[in-house]
Amino acid sequence: MKAWILNQPEGPDSLTLARAVKPKPAADEVRVQVAAAGLNPFDHKLLYWGYATWTYPQIIGLDIAGTVDQVGRNVSHLRPGDRVLCFADPRRAGGFAEYACVKASTLSRIPDAVTFEQAAALPCAGFSAWQAVYDKLRLQPGHKVAITGAGGGVGGFAVQLAKLAGATVYAIASGRHHPRLQGYGADAVIDPETENVAMRLIELTEDQLVHAVIDCVSAKSGSIMSALIRYNGEIVMIADQFNQVPLLATTKALSLHEVALHGTYAHGTLDHVHHLTDIGNSLSDLVADGKLDPMIGEVFAFEELKSGLETLNMGLHSGKLVLRISAKDTQR
Repeated sequence: MKAWILNQPEGPDSLTLARAVKPKPAADEVRVQVAAAGLNPFDHKLLYWGYATWTYPQIIGLDIAGTVDQVGRNVSHLRPGDRVLCFADPRRAGGFAEYACVKASTLSRIPDAVTFEQAAALPCAGFSAWQAVYDKLRLQPGHKVAITGAGGGVGGFAVQLAKLAGATVYAIASGRHHPRLQGYGADAVIDPETENVAMRLIELTEDQLVHAVIDCVSAKSGSIMSALIRYNGEIVMIADQFNQVPLLATTKALSLHEVALHGTYAHGTLDHVHHLTDIGNSLSDLVADGKLDPMIGEVFAFEELKSGLETLNMGLHSGKLVLRISAKDTQR
């Protein structure tokens, strides 16, 4: 089979499209014929960071969607031909390939109304947004939330999910993203390049500030946004972590949350893995029902992975980037 292989964690120049041995599923695994794979900032970072458990050369790629090709002897709930998606265990990765083996417990089903490309856009960004909105903040009607980096994958999904939860959403993103975010029902869209974000949020909330922030940009951004959260409010960090608490103790009493999707496999239990599977089922159902936009901004051919990752790194895209690995069933 063909696969994208990282020879050493030394950046894109160390990435090669090569022939690799088709993997064989273990007893609790499934082999997936990969039709499409999502691209995420984490993928680009791993080109330089690598992963502690990797041995090189290493097949990379985490967000996959495709068809079950073969099941391990202990797998009974899936069969060849089933359409599935998952966020692969980063300790093994392997998604940017024509075939990948993953634990059967990690796979969500793809409804017939959802294409593989749409499904591949969901795992990393969609799962992270779900955890921020529902698991961490538990947003509900009456809550006001500000979302930074709303033009990207996690931010865009968070805007949509927060609106589905009934929250008032203030999306912070550059101007080119505004029409899409307004289409998702964001109550206000703020351009940090041309507007004073703090003044706009104070105005929009009538000096009451927001209940919560989902920060998809950086620790610096999160620190700035923390001043705009009301007493006993909350902040979820997606793209970075605080080196120190951004506010003095015994002042606003903020609750700080972290979303670290890749930690599910290294530090979580089987229940946590199953929760990811449930999230995947819920997100794909929302797409099938027309309630969630998978936000596909551009689709790259399998051979164009490097171009896709470079586009991702430059940050000039809007929404999600997807790699088409097989033309089979992508237009279903």
